[in-house]
Amino acid sequence: MSAQRRDAPARPSRLLLLTALLLAACGPAGPAGPQPAEPRGPAAEGPSGPRGTVTIAWATEPENLHPKLAAGSGLNEFFWVFNSFLTYYDFDGTPHPMLATDIPTQETGDWVVNPDGTMVTTYRLRENARWHDGAPLTAQDFAFGFEVAIDPDMPIRDRVPETLIAGIETPDDRTLVIDWKEPYTRANLLTFQQMAPLPRHRVEQKYRTNKTSFIFGEEWTSGYVGTGPFRVEQWIPGASMVARAYTDWVLGPPRIETVEIRFIPDARTQLANLMAGEVDLMSSPGIRAPEASVARDEWVSKGAGYIKTWQRQLRFLAYQFREVPNWQRAVADVRARQALLHATDRQGLADVLTHGLSSSADAFINPSDRMYRDVDRVVTKYPYDLNRAQGLFADMGWRRSQPGALLTNASGQTLDVEIWATAGGGGEEEAAILDDNWRMAGINSSIFVIPGARQRDHELRASFPAVNATARSITLDNFVFTSAHLPRSDTRWQGANRGSFMDAEIDRLHNLALATFDPGEQHRAVVALHQRMAEILAIGPLYYNVEVLVASNRLKGPVGEVAEKSGMSWNIFEWEVTD
Repeated sequence: MSAQRRDAPARPSRLLLLTALLLAACGPAGPAGPQPAEPRGPAAEGPSGPRGTVTIAWATEPENLHPKLAAGSGLNEFFWVFNSFLTYYDFDGTPHPMLATDIPTQETGDWVVNPDGTMVTTYRLRENARWHDGAPLTAQDFAFGFEVAIDPDMPIRDRVPETLIAGIETPDDRTLVIDWKEPYTRANLLTFQQMAPLPRHRVEQKYRTNKTSFIFGEEWTSGYVGTGPFRVEQWIPGASMVARAYTDWVLGPPRIETVEIRFIPDARTQLANLMAGEVDLMSSPGIRAPEASVARDEWVSKGAGYIKTWQRQLRFLAYQFREVPNWQRAVADVRARQALLHATDRQGLADVLTHGLSSSADAFINPSDRMYRDVDRVVTKYPYDLNRAQGLFADMGWRRSQPGALLTNASGQTLDVEIWATAGGGGEEEAAILDDNWRMAGINSSIFVIPGARQRDHELRASFPAVNATARSITLDNFVFTSAHLPRSDTRWQGANRGSFMDAEIDRLHNLALATFDPGEQHRAVVALHQRMAEILAIGPLYYNVEVLVASNRLKGPVGEVAEKSGMSWNIFEWEVTD
């Protein structure tokens, strides 16, 4: 989609007044809002079926709607609206079948683990599973989706776990048999963005005859045919889309009839629209703690709506380990990475950017994780300490000629470190604080903000010369700092390990953590994995992001991001309006 963006329309008089208020109102943060409640069960059709309209403000317009082909911050929400998966997790991390009739288990014989480590899982599809055009969803659609997902010519965002699969068998239309090359502990819980089916009856011929243009066309946008609780009814490029309830959805009709999604990149404009009654919901990553605090103090406190917060992402520094244009080779030295972290007031970053709602971090693990305490006991800590930072730089040959001067080496060169950040979501503010911290340590730092128009340029994103300040959802499956996720030209730079970090022991421990069925062995592997990451400082953990949703009282059902996968719209089929 190439049309130019524009903010969604709103009532000018009320919005101008509110925008002025938002520019001035940013008071200190108070206690977090109410925590997510228990989700209800699968959708059930009410007396009159789906009813009402909800209007959502999301910051990013997707290029396409298929979960394996699209990538970018904030796009996970769209995948849940228009697609379904074999299984899904509720907010507490409890798995449930979705397209599958049941979750495969070893007790039922649907999950076989062989002595050599190979496995077989058998998924049986629900008889009423259908595509949005009414065609039956078949096991062959999953086999075709697998074929495309492992095709090196396709720009797939993440090929795991498909790369662990040896092959697919489809003995009948409702039976999907997956042969695994090696152990994978979640082989019976394939879910969000894993083994996503493709409608063979609509796109297979194009794939067979014209691969180069396969991912382009209306079949991925305004004409998208998915399996989710809502189908695309209208898409106005740069402005909005309308999703209509799919009444033949596999778990029953969703409770809301119409979802209007407005593409509003600016967080303050989103908040102004919400407070003016133009939209019913906004959420991360389009908004962050500053907007949440304003909404809480100026809107929620008056009883107009509610706010929910949770921690699902780690903000961190990715270092560049690959030779790229203008590469700052110093960051390949572990002492430089240690010094950069010692020169960073990470709790100060958390206090300013999350309004005190979060804390600094020392590892890629959530404080709510059952293994967190054991990890926290063994990981190396890098407290804010300018003297220690300067000592490490001095060991590398970088010293100040006089107090307050920039660090230079024996040749008189300054230590130049460019900080890359993304536009929006607080990235510019974060980079500015890092820049200020590092200049105090004598680093000749600078900032490059990736323009919104180039945030999907994967080659550019993987070519930062020194440090990239970024974020990632914290799950073991989402741990991408391995050789399997390296960005390469032959995969169109899709790999999420953008700094090209490689370590054989990290690869081994991560594979073991994903493959072992022994809880004790997995626990030890996870602890050792994070211990190794901290020792060699593969990434620089900064702080935990605060995720937030703010909604009007007329909308019931949103509870927050699911425990195991990204996206707070995972239960959109349960949402309902009360008027």
